[in-house]
Amino acid sequence: MKKERINEIWGVFFLLLGLFTLGALLSYHPEDISFYTSHPSEPARNWTGLIGAYLAFGLFLAFGQSAFVIPLVLLLWARSFFYQQVPQRKMFKFLGLGIALFSLATIVSITVNPEMSLTAGGAAGYVVGKWLHGSLGKLGSYIFAGAALLLSVLLATDFLIFPLVKKIAENLRAVFARKSQKPVKAQKESRGFFSAMKEKKAAKEKQKEKAEIKLPPEFANPTKIKAYQPISPDPNKKTEGSRPEFGKEDSRKPLPSPTVKLARNEKDSSKNETSADDADNSFKGIIGSDATVQRYEFPPTDLLRLPKTEKIEGDDLAANSRAIEGTLKEFGIDVKVVEVEQGPKITLYELLPAPGVRANSISAYEDDLSMALKATSIRLIIPIPGKQTIGVEVPNSVSRPIVIREMIEHPDFRSHRQRLPLLLGKDTAGKPMIADLTTMPHILIAGTTGSGKTVCIKSIIAGFLYYCTPAQLKMVMIDPKMVELAKYNKIAHMLSPVVTDVRKAANTLNWVVQEMERRYRLLAAVGVSNIQSFNERELTEEDKKQVTEAAKDSENVIPASLPYIVVIIDELADLMLVAQDKVETAITRLAQLSRAVGIHLILATQRPSVDVITGVIKANFPARVAFKVASVVDSRTILDNKGADKLLGKGDMLFIQPGSDNMIRGQAPLIMDDETDRIVKFVAQQGQPEYHSEIQAVQNGTANAATGGEKDELFDEAKRIVLTSRTASTSYLQRRLGLGYTRAARIIDQLEHAGVIGPQQGAKPREILMPNPAGDYSEATPVSSEGSEENV
Repeated sequence: MKKERINEIWGVFFLLLGLFTLGALLSYHPEDISFYTSHPSEPARNWTGLIGAYLAFGLFLAFGQSAFVIPLVLLLWARSFFYQQVPQRKMFKFLGLGIALFSLATIVSITVNPEMSLTAGGAAGYVVGKWLHGSLGKLGSYIFAGAALLLSVLLATDFLIFPLVKKIAENLRAVFARKSQKPVKAQKESRGFFSAMKEKKAAKEKQKEKAEIKLPPEFANPTKIKAYQPISPDPNKKTEGSRPEFGKEDSRKPLPSPTVKLARNEKDSSKNETSADDADNSFKGIIGSDATVQRYEFPPTDLLRLPKTEKIEGDDLAANSRAIEGTLKEFGIDVKVVEVEQGPKITLYELLPAPGVRANSISAYEDDLSMALKATSIRLIIPIPGKQTIGVEVPNSVSRPIVIREMIEHPDFRSHRQRLPLLLGKDTAGKPMIADLTTMPHILIAGTTGSGKTVCIKSIIAGFLYYCTPAQLKMVMIDPKMVELAKYNKIAHMLSPVVTDVRKAANTLNWVVQEMERRYRLLAAVGVSNIQSFNERELTEEDKKQVTEAAKDSENVIPASLPYIVVIIDELADLMLVAQDKVETAITRLAQLSRAVGIHLILATQRPSVDVITGVIKANFPARVAFKVASVVDSRTILDNKGADKLLGKGDMLFIQPGSDNMIRGQAPLIMDDETDRIVKFVAQQGQPEYHSEIQAVQNGTANAATGGEKDELFDEAKRIVLTSRTASTSYLQRRLGLGYTRAARIIDQLEHAGVIGPQQGAKPREILMPNPAGDYSEATPVSSEGSEENV
């Protein structure tokens, strides 16, 4: 016989027994008992007959009026069996019932008449009450009996006393608060120290309440329950070295001018410290200046929606745990739910198999578990990495979205530990997933339409705008869909307008490759290996002299610092369809080499097939995010594993960290279009973008010197100067022709492509391959191996 049928039989039994006992007690009449009446032959007046009359007589004799607890408990037990919630630890239940009867009888006995109250509290109440009254007095007897009554409730039922009392107190507090409600703004202006401390204490209590889950004791112990709660950081807490608190009035003041070590020539060597404005201007010729943005103010969090703070009840967790254990037990698999982690959208149940149970045998019953849990889809983790348990991820009946404000206000984001933070969302335990793009160093995102892929990209961009100034970060966006990223054209972080023409995208990526090569030459000139060392360098006098000689007295050749460049491609499939060879080559070169110079890629596609995400591309993108995909084949393409096809959509995702094969399930943050518009408007008000002229020329196909494009109008004059002077360097052409750095560097590339000069060979000067046609070497200058600046 099945366990469910047995439970229903017990439920019917306790229901009938409870109703019978209740009817006997309600209709009790003393004259029904033979030795209480002179007419024993008369029929019993009790509704349940003579048996019920004697049953009621015995209960009233023993416990008095407290005997009504017995049918009440019987009816509660019947309800539990009908709902398949079989009471555990039955001995404790009966013990609690006995203590409840004795304590109630004692309280009734003391209240009515401590000296003679056999009828009110029964024999038990009379004996215990008389002894307590004589030993502890009336007040002590009440305290002792009341404590025993609370103990009996905890033993005999599944309810907890403190949450109930706390709920009642909160309701009363809310009623009084509504009656005496006053304008909050006036109170805040005049609040003192003690009122502030009181508000802080109330906030902490409210945060603890969010984590509470109402569960039966038999499930709560030994099983561990971790409830999801939205994280709202303590506004009074300050982290050493953290960023200004976003949204606060003081955080929107002008930022102080940072001190930057600047590598200049000898005539400016005494000026080693410049303001942020000078540092921004020094980028000219490399990525364009940010003169329009004098002081960057981070957007306040008031522009974003507040998170919902409703408490998630935990009644379903116990039922789901029992359903998992019961379903697998029907197939002969004995497991125990040992821990539950509830997240915003998914709850993770950890199962501990019994000795001798094979872990892989559970995977065959995935569909049965899904039916038992009434879930749209579940996901098994066999085993959970680093544990001896098996994970079952079940969708919550009521999910709560993660808003972008939660991530931005989290201490991990404001602690300034990352250089380029990626706001990926929260995992199944509700912990924030904030990664550093510079350590990845690139990320690949895939998902079908409506799965949350584009929203994730917008959340990442919003995190950048809340974290980095235009002098610290530049972005290049490619959006073949034309509408998703076009709104970011107005911000000063952009190097160029959003590229919507697929034909121009390959040229744009080629420019990024050229910029990568130029940055490597800058690093070689300074003698550092990565962009962090370049930006944080402090040059000695000897280093400054070498850089000065290499620069040949030119100004602002080597900038104080270089910004990070993030290339965002919203739909890779469209690019691969039009120009796969060029796009794949450029992406591969950038993925392999650009990390050290601060260039990072974020690629997204809704079609993760092998012709889009090729093996070469995937090998260079160890960090990957998969939203819901169409098939298990697509899941294996993006993750090298199944699971993405089982996701729920709307931000539900799987994340693989670099250097690990373990998949982390999480929920991506939600940012609405109106929130994005407000952020872009706030940032755009601080200054318009200064697009890089060279990248725009490359996009239009008019400045592709590396592939034999149109030559500069000063090419012939530059060629004559190089062949006559037998010197070829970017700074030399700058001085002789009065050009900017970018144009002079482009002419050097064109001369190399035309075979006039040789390629760069480290710190050595370029070799002049052509002779002087006029045979005049009067302008030639002696060049030493240390006298040529890196021809960037």
